[in-house]
Formats: sequence, C-alpha cells, structure tokens
Amino acid sequence: MKKFPVLLIIAFAVYATGHAQTKQIRADKTLSSMTYAMKHALHAWTGTSKEVACAAETDIDGRITRVAATVKVKSFDSQNSNRDAHMLEVTDALTHPNITFFSTSVIPEANGYMVRGNLTFHGVTKPFETKVTEAKKNGRRIITGRFIFLLEDFGIERPTLMLVKTDNEVEVSFEFQF
Repeated sequence: MKKFPVLLIIAFAVYATGHAQTKQIRADKTLSSMTYAMKHALHAWTGTSKEVACAAETDIDGRITRVAATVKVKSFDSQNSNRDAHMLEVTDALTHPNITFFSTSVIPEANGYMVRGNLTFHGVTKPFETKVTEAKKNGRRIITGRFIFLLEDFGIERPTLMLVKTDNEVEVSFEFQF
C-alpha cells in the first residue's frame, strides 16, 4: 500500500515533465513573406520582403505558445527603387534597420490564434495584437495574418509626393511556412 503514493507521484512527475516539453520551430525563409500596402491620393502600392525570420515555440500538443519575428526594413521591394530609397530615408533604416515582434501571449482560437505582444519599428515599441490563421498544406504548417498600423504611432513622418502626404495607415500581411 505504501508503494501506491510513491508510484502516483512518479507517474505525475513523468506526466508533468512530458507536458512541460516544448519544441522550437522556424519558418522556412524561402517560402515565407511579409507585404505592406500604402496609399497616396495618386496611387497605391505594395512592398514585399522574402527575408522574414520567424521562430515559434510549441507545446507538447503542437499548439504555438510563443512567437518572435523580425524583418529588415531594407528588404522590402516595391518594384520602384526610388520609392524604396525614400522609404528607407523616412523610416531612418540606417539607425533602425529592423522591425521586430515578440509575443507576450498566444491564445488558441478556432482556426488560429490571438497573438499579443510588442511591435518595435523605428525605435518605438508599442503593444500589439493580431489574429492569425493556421492551415496545413503539403505537410507544412502555414500561419497567415493581416494587421494595420499608423506611421505616426511609430514616430514616422508620412512620405509626400507632389506636396501630398501618403495615408497614415499601413496594411501588413504575412505568411510564415513552417
């Protein structure tokens, strides 16, 4: 009879250890991307980066529990080198070369997660949240999402063309393939 409590404690310890295990996963840089979209009174455009780094931690059941992502500002290509050079100037990319995100919580939802954390851009860090969806395709885990932020929230002066400023809103979409 005395062995039963000891066996129960050992079984619980083994169970707890197994469930406390996490796994690190990294997005495939060759298949992942991030795109921004901006508007001006005369036209709209997008810029895409294929140089996005994203890492996540999963629990024993494969659910994402933490995530971090970074992208170099200079890696975005809008198919217009003058516009890209101007964006590097207004975002002060030499001083602040990266845009980073670190989660503080990842809450499972139907078909995805609510991800909360801190977004740092142009040397300014702001609390941030977005919903992401998860799908499986060809044996890959695909995380997609979309969010909007304001340039002025990050201390960035809106670019101008012909004395007219761009819209303040920037729409960002991303796809990470693990």
